[in-house]
Formats: sequence, structure tokens, C-alpha cells
Amino acid sequence: MGRNDLLIRTFLSTNWQQVLSDGSVNLGNITYILMKSLGMTLGNALHLSPESAMALGVWFARITGLSMFLAYTGAFFTLSYSPLKAIIQGTPKALWPAPMTRLNAVGMPTTAMWLQCLLVSLFILLVSFGGDTASAFYNKLTLMANVSMTLPYLFLALAFPFFKARTDLERPFVIFKTRAATLLTTGVVVLVVTFANVFTIIQPVIEAGDWNSALWMTGGPIFFSLLAMAIYQNYSRRMANEPEWAVE
Repeated sequence: MGRNDLLIRTFLSTNWQQVLSDGSVNLGNITYILMKSLGMTLGNALHLSPESAMALGVWFARITGLSMFLAYTGAFFTLSYSPLKAIIQGTPKALWPAPMTRLNAVGMPTTAMWLQCLLVSLFILLVSFGGDTASAFYNKLTLMANVSMTLPYLFLALAFPFFKARTDLERPFVIFKTRAATLLTTGVVVLVVTFANVFTIIQPVIEAGDWNSALWMTGGPIFFSLLAMAIYQNYSRRMANEPEWAVE
């Protein structure tokens, strides 16, 4: 509730035409721009001088940046390794090139981690110093990921009734004890995620006739699905040609 209240107050305090019309605004720095605008609006509401209101906005942005820096620093060590642990070590080795799955003396996939470091650093440098073209590229990647990141949850929700139907699994505790409750919960989750994705895609078209953003969000799941299919096809060929991978 507190987060929703903060979002509503931020939206109400922002002049979208004046604050967000600058071409330098992107999905990476919009948080700081909005917080600066919020601080300036608060300063004006308190009848501060223009200079004081501007300084208050700057301090809002700085405090936001500091808090996010501390939070991200604490999460950095987990976030830098957990995705690789799930993607690289949680899947068959034959799915990836051999260097990606090679572990060092302490059991860390160093090659994959260095590759991740280089890619993340490259994106940061491009967005920070690449100008409008790099910002537009970053925005398009974010648009492609918007819908794509929610589709796995949709598949998990659709699989939930079939998981509940299995009787050969040990379950320490059960929340949904009847089939009706299971189907109702699944239906609600599927409808919410589906409608959220549909309206996320059509919102730019309805509000601003922005077909470009809608097409990028639609193309995201298609692109990542094709990429996943290509990786899986490569895995299938490797398993067929090199059966020794099956024992790893």
C-alpha cells in the first residue's frame, strides 16, 4: 500500500510534457528524474524560493540514488551469481558451450560470470555515454522484456492443476485442498496475467498511437522463444551426436 501511495503521489506531481519530453529520459534514469520533479513540486508547495525548490529536488534525486546504490550493492553478490546458477548449473551441460559450464576450483562458472560482467558493463557504458541512440536501444530491450518476463508465470499457472492432480508426490503442506479452489486460483492468475500483458501491449497504441512500442513488446516473446528453440535444437543435436553428454 505504501508503494502504491508513493507511485500515485509521484504521478500526480509530475508534469509529463515538461519533465519527460526530453530525449535524454530513458527507462534507466527515469526514477531519478521523477524524484527530482517530486522534490521540486514539494518545494513549490511549501512556498520555497525557486533556488531552494531546485535544491530540494536535487537532494531528493541524490538520496534516491544513494538508497538504490546501497540496496543494489547489497544485492549485487546474489544477483551476479543466482541467475547463472539457475540457468547454467540448473540445466543440462549439453545445453551450453563447454566453456560456459566449466567450474573453477571453488565451484564457480568463471567463464559465464566474466561474460555476464562484460555484457552488463557494455550496456551500462552504452546507456551512459552512447547518447540518444543507445538510450533508444535500451528502451527497446526493456520493451521486449516487459511481456517476455511474465510469460513463464503464465505457463506455471497453467501447469499448476496438472501438478495438483499428481498423487505420487510428497507435500508437507497443502493450501488449496479442493480441485475447485485450484481451478479458481489458476483461472484468476491466468486471466490477470493475460489481461495485463494484452493491455500493456495495446496501451501505447490507445494513448499515443505508438505502434512502434507495441510491436517491440509483441516481438519480444517471439524473439526469445525462437532463441530458446534454437538453443534446445542445438542441445538435441548434441545429445544425438554425442551420447556421452547424457551422463553429465
